[in-house]
Amino acid sequence: MRFHTPAELRIPHIGILWNKFREDYPNIQHAQPISSTKGELLFDIATGIPLPRVWFINKSDDQLIQFQFDRFYFNWRRRQNDYPRYSEVIKNFKVIMHIIQAMFKQLNLGELKPVELELSYINHIPKGQGWETIDDLLMIFNDFQWKKSSTRLLSSPKKVSWDLEFDLPEQNGRMNVSLKQAVRLDDKTPLLVLELKTKGIIDTKDENVVFAWYDLAHSWIVQGFTDLTTKKIQKLWEREDNV
Repeated sequence: MRFHTPAELRIPHIGILWNKFREDYPNIQHAQPISSTKGELLFDIATGIPLPRVWFINKSDDQLIQFQFDRFYFNWRRRQNDYPRYSEVIKNFKVIMHIIQAMFKQLNLGELKPVELELSYINHIPKGQGWETIDDLLMIFNDFQWKKSSTRLLSSPKKVSWDLEFDLPEQNGRMNVSLKQAVRLDDKTPLLVLELKTKGIIDTKDENVVFAWYDLAHSWIVQGFTDLTTKKIQKLWEREDNV
C-alpha cells in the first residue's frame, strides 16, 4: 500500500513502529529506498537526506514487513515453510495495516490515507521443472512461441524477456505480467521468473473497498496464471484451485 506521507512522520518513528512488531519480526535491515513511478525519491526537507526503507523480518526469515515513508509491504518468501494461501497473506497484511494506523493515531500523525494498492505473485521456475531450454517455453505458456526453421538466420534465443499489460475491470487498475531469466544464488540453477503484479489507484479509507480491491486483484492473478500457462505444466506443478 502506498499512502500519503504524514507531514510529521520522522525517522525515530520507525523505531517506535518496529517495537510494535519486534516480538514477531525481531530482525531489521536497511534497504534501498523505492522511487516513485517518475523515479523520484523521498528526501528529508530539513537535511536533504534520502529517507530510508527498512525491513522487519520474522525468525524463520520467510516473512517481512517493508516500511518506507510513503508505503508499506508485507512479503512472503520461500524458505522451508509451505507456501501460504492468499487468505493467510491478506490476514497478516490487514493486521500490519491496523498496527500502522494505530501508531499514526497514537502519535497524532493523522490517518493512514491510501493512494495506491498492489498485489503481486512471483514464481521462480527452476530449470528441470517443465523446461530445459528456451525452446521449451511453448510447453509452459500458451501465448509464447519461437518458430524454429532451417531457413532462418537466427537460431533459438539465448535469453528472453516478456512483458504484458492488462486492464482490470471497471477502471480498477492494471495487471502486468513479466517473464525473465535469472540464476538462483545458492546453487546457480537457471530460473524463469514469472511475475504477475496488479496495481490500482484508490482514494478512500473505507476498508471494505480496499480489501474488495485486493480480492479482485487476487482473482485476476489466479485466473491470469491459469490463462497464460498450459494445462500440462499446471498438472506438473500440481496447481490447486482457490489458492
